[in-house]
Amino acid sequence: MYYNFFKKHYQEGSVLVYIEEYNRKAGIVVFDFIDSNEYYSFTKFGGLNKSLSNPTMVIMKNYYQRTIQENTIYAINKEVIENWREMNLFNLENTDSFLIGYTIVLSSEENKIFFKSVSFNDYYDNSFISSMRGGGDLNSLPIEINGKLSVTVRNVGQGNWNEINEDDKTKIIFDVGASMYAKKSEIRNLIETRTFKYSKEKPGLILSHWDKDHYHALLGMNDVELANFSFFICRDIVPNLTSRILFNRISNAIGHSNIYTISAEPRITRGGRTQLVSLSPIANQLMIYNAQYHKNRNISGLVVSLKTKTSSIILSGDCHYDQISFDILPDLNFNNKHHLVVPHHGGKAGNYIYNLPTNVTPGNAIISVGVNNYGHPIQIYTDSLKLSGFNLIKMQKKQNDITINL
Repeated sequence: MYYNFFKKHYQEGSVLVYIEEYNRKAGIVVFDFIDSNEYYSFTKFGGLNKSLSNPTMVIMKNYYQRTIQENTIYAINKEVIENWREMNLFNLENTDSFLIGYTIVLSSEENKIFFKSVSFNDYYDNSFISSMRGGGDLNSLPIEINGKLSVTVRNVGQGNWNEINEDDKTKIIFDVGASMYAKKSEIRNLIETRTFKYSKEKPGLILSHWDKDHYHALLGMNDVELANFSFFICRDIVPNLTSRILFNRISNAIGHSNIYTISAEPRITRGGRTQLVSLSPIANQLMIYNAQYHKNRNISGLVVSLKTKTSSIILSGDCHYDQISFDILPDLNFNNKHHLVVPHHGGKAGNYIYNLPTNVTPGNAIISVGVNNYGHPIQIYTDSLKLSGFNLIKMQKKQNDITINL
């Protein structure tokens, strides 16, 4: 059903939610709202306090109903939410998370919850859902990397936070994430180890895609800390209320002209592999790759590679192996030792295809993973990486951050 039709015929008695995560085996659903109006309706029907200064995401436990799709908008009937209130299924608002605002523990006899999916397909709908635009021109952004280079992979549990360092100073940060279950104190500890450093060095920030485990720690930064970033590069489709609020906070902190939003590359044909396209000249040491549009945010984000005369590394976000193999590795075809921050925390990332050029030596494969109920890292990928010659480093087995000198 299209959004305009839904608004006309169903809106008064339901709430539109955006599915952030669906873990069928664990019975976990995490959802957010497409805008503040839907959030206010949810709190009204649920008899909850409403405040956009508090987190808005909802985690639902014991969900074993119909299969639903991540990155999809569904409607929940008003009567369902009112029933949750009557049955006291809402736990108290989560006061120890920057991300999750409410917890719903479902009963075994719960009525059908997600009754319709809603699509944003026409021109008006698309402009509504992807209306976040930066004021900067990416072509004019000087990202010059020289000197002694290294990459630090921060130990943030089941999340992603990488630093590109130049002469021991942080130049660019790729993602600032953490586990969905991280407590406020844990997030603040991660931030406070970097606050003074970032305030002096003013690094730029690149967000691979708008998934919570890639930006969670940004939610814990105050406005002064967000102002330490010199620029912000991100995907222009900002899918839910949490990410929209964060986008606006960063824009206000560093100035609209320092925000660089990137649209996904258009798909020339339907189906087939989702390709990555370089946004940087191949001579650059730091290269940014932009994916074609896909509903799956993991394979439709931004990827970064960094190279010196003797080394290279790929910061993959959650992209798939075939995207790296066919679209990035050919640009690293020179005599070098090659490192990888493993896609999707060692989780599902398509078929394992990693065609290293013959003159490239595999180095470290770092998995930014922590305690999780997804089964990450998946053994078929870890075995394949080892067979490719990589030295595997699993962050959940380490106490400290890992720095790779290039």
